[in-house]
Amino acid sequence: MASFEDRGNSTRAIVRVPGGGKKSATFDTRTEAEAWAARMEQKKALGRLQPSKAGGVTNGELFETYLDAVAGKTDSGKWNRLRLMKWCKDPLASKRVAETITHDINQWIERSLSQPSQRTGKPVSAATVNRELNLMSSAFGYAVKDLRWIGVNPCHGARRPERGRPRQRPLLTPEEIRAVRIATGYDADPELATLTARVGACFLFALETGMRSGEILRLRPQDYRKAARVVHVAAIETGGRKSSRSGRAQVDPSRNVPLTGRAIELLGQLLSSMPKDQPYIVGLNDSQRDSLWRKARGQAGLEDSHFHDTKHEAATRLARHIDVLALSHALGTKDVKLLRDTYYNDDAARTAALLPTQLSPALPSPPSAG
Repeated sequence: MASFEDRGNSTRAIVRVPGGGKKSATFDTRTEAEAWAARMEQKKALGRLQPSKAGGVTNGELFETYLDAVAGKTDSGKWNRLRLMKWCKDPLASKRVAETITHDINQWIERSLSQPSQRTGKPVSAATVNRELNLMSSAFGYAVKDLRWIGVNPCHGARRPERGRPRQRPLLTPEEIRAVRIATGYDADPELATLTARVGACFLFALETGMRSGEILRLRPQDYRKAARVVHVAAIETGGRKSSRSGRAQVDPSRNVPLTGRAIELLGQLLSSMPKDQPYIVGLNDSQRDSLWRKARGQAGLEDSHFHDTKHEAATRLARHIDVLALSHALGTKDVKLLRDTYYNDDAARTAALLPTQLSPALPSPPSAG
């Protein structure tokens, strides 16, 4: 029989394999873990579950191994789990790792681009497939460097979909922001007694600071330095800050975020109504914030808006008041090119209004005729 281990907010299922050894996988819920274990027990009963040697391991087994050992423990663990479990249903999963070549990855890319999204029903974008390919390449890289199952990563040299232009959404209008305030109940609930009203406060706070959702949700009272008008993003736990992909351990992901007067007012509201049984000021987890935001966004008629758009909004507004280096540190975006191309919305009309009548020196008037 399968056994189960609770790991904080997740459950690990363990199934014994005939002849010794075991297979395991980690899931968000006990129900998912039990469903996976039931499938494995069924395979064992049919004689199809055998201990795998390196040469006989399938890609599906690799994906499950990588999820349990690496991908499930990162800031993006929830989404990594969804992606890796989806791949286990793809024809690629049944192919042996040692026999997988770049052509197989190219076929997976073509299938991914031709299948509609399960969540939206719309065609999967090239950007989404590229993100998934990065994760898949990491899984095969784990098989190369850590497990020593294969010598070459088959994702190297794959035909990546051509990158489209970054998503460009106009800045939110005052009317749209007011619609979000009404939809979340923020205006009608100044005490922030409901979770939805607290989501509204988080949205408005993000517009003032450019902080990510995970950073806001993990703010503790000791992180607020009111006298200095800053909050400290400690980045000490999963979800608190996107980790650097550069591999440079000396890069400190923590930072101090400057606060406007409005941000201080919002933080004061959240602090005064902070749940007593929570260590964090907001008192919401990521799933609650995401589901409540999506519901409020729909009620406000802003289906094309994402919570992370608040960083784009804040970057554009803060750029009018602080220099680019201070802005990059305030937002936690060390790549100034990314700041320029993705998060800053260039307002040429506003810039034109600041220009003088002419840039060149004034020329003397031409001599009069005669």
